[in-house]
Amino acid sequence: MNIRGFFIKIIQLSAYWPLLFLFRIFFNFKVKGTDNLEKAGTSFILAANHVSYLDPVSVCIAIPFRLKYIPLFYMASDYFYRVLFFYRFIGGIRARMGRDLELSSRPLIEKLDQGERVVIFPEGGINRGGLKRRPHRGISYVAAKSNKLILPLKIESNLDGAVSVLGGSIIDLLTGKHWIKMIFGKPFKIDETIGKIPESLSELRKASEDVFKRIEMTK
Repeated sequence: MNIRGFFIKIIQLSAYWPLLFLFRIFFNFKVKGTDNLEKAGTSFILAANHVSYLDPVSVCIAIPFRLKYIPLFYMASDYFYRVLFFYRFIGGIRARMGRDLELSSRPLIEKLDQGERVVIFPEGGINRGGLKRRPHRGISYVAAKSNKLILPLKIESNLDGAVSVLGGSIIDLLTGKHWIKMIFGKPFKIDETIGKIPESLSELRKASEDVFKRIEMTK
């Protein structure tokens, strides 16, 4: 692990309990299905739906406090990675939107090859106002090239990413009107989606759509 990775691990470990405490108070934060983590091993792709700007934090504290699961690396939008300099020190990896799959996926594949864990939101952005976004090909490409298990994580919440950065007013937060529930599903390999390892762009698209369906069907 390099120096940057070491600092990311220290930061995530240090912030874990304070954030979990706050989320349980303000969001009635609950987690289900953590037994599926053991089936995924220590290096995997965590695929989750995206409902608010708080999702990266929710994902981090949904995973049990174990050294083998920390740090988590996640794909961050080019805008936030550029504007919020600290993103690179809390596990963010620049998405490089608009570039080819090989270039944008390379950093994530390298992390997985090193035995790390990466978080990918297949939709590529927040699901605003209930409008569904088509899953991107990146999740299936990274899974195909890394040969790692995909761990689906369904985020259920009444937060609305279209309202504000926090998904609601400060008053709503203080009165406990919001809630978040994280549900881990059973891990699977990418070839279980379309019956083979996806190669063409159309196969990658179909595989990604199946990955997202598995996230939505997680209970």
